[in-house]
Amino acid sequence: MGALTLEEQTLIETRALSFWYQDPDEAEPRKVLRDINLTIRKGEFVAVLGHNGCGKSTLAKHLNGILAPCEGTVLVEGMDTRDEKRLFDIRQRVGVVFQNPDNQLVATIVEEDIAFGPENLGLPPEKIRERVTEALTAVDMLEYREQAPHHLSGGQKQRIAIAGVIAMRPDCIVLDEPTAMLDPVGRAEVMKTILHLNRDEGITVVLITHYMAEAVQAGRVIIMDEGRVVRDAAPREVFSQVEYLRSIGLEVPQATDLVHRLRADGYPVGEAITTQECVEALAKLLKGSAEH
Repeated sequence: MGALTLEEQTLIETRALSFWYQDPDEAEPRKVLRDINLTIRKGEFVAVLGHNGCGKSTLAKHLNGILAPCEGTVLVEGMDTRDEKRLFDIRQRVGVVFQNPDNQLVATIVEEDIAFGPENLGLPPEKIRERVTEALTAVDMLEYREQAPHHLSGGQKQRIAIAGVIAMRPDCIVLDEPTAMLDPVGRAEVMKTILHLNRDEGITVVLITHYMAEAVQAGRVIIMDEGRVVRDAAPREVFSQVEYLRSIGLEVPQATDLVHRLRADGYPVGEAITTQECVEALAKLLKGSAEH
């Protein structure tokens, strides 16, 4: 079997996507997205960063047809999101998980909540049970299948919300700041789940986040500013541009910030975007100092 062509690899494509809201109190519409051209390929893990109001969440809602472009086009496996006849198919391909899991949990028992989507697809009961088990296993929550969702922690609820999307068997999951309302333990649980789904299950992930430590785990980072994509590259390349990121209101990973400050003070320390890389860079620096 030959390698996939570029077209076969493409899962989502936006072409000159622009979107605006018309505020009744304002004469001019408020433009939120401006000429966005993106290609997201099968199996990618893409993080989207930007300060509040830059258009991240609006972009997320375009990726499975919750919103339709004012100008331009969004294609999901070749299907135009403005074609209402294809929206059901599009939303089976691309699932969305939002910030507050409580807004996505619809049942009083965990397994019933996971079954909600497959039931709406008209699947037979045995197939629904199979999907519920697989989805809960994928997010490491199978033992909680008979629990009431309101008894779970924030991180556990978000993993159930993700399982509800997984049960629909999407090719891609778009997560819109899924850890924003969670404590550090909950954030770590959800990130572990996201990485597992991408690396082990082959699900394409688009993660909207403002946590740099989450973004460095992606294969690709997209930076948005004032409705535009201003950077689109591997995490190491994006986060090496410390001063530029600060100029548009973004921080960099703590490890990157520390080595950047040290270099500014004249210390010959290497690049780092993760804590482990920072530790290794500092150990190398200290070893070099000791030898001199």
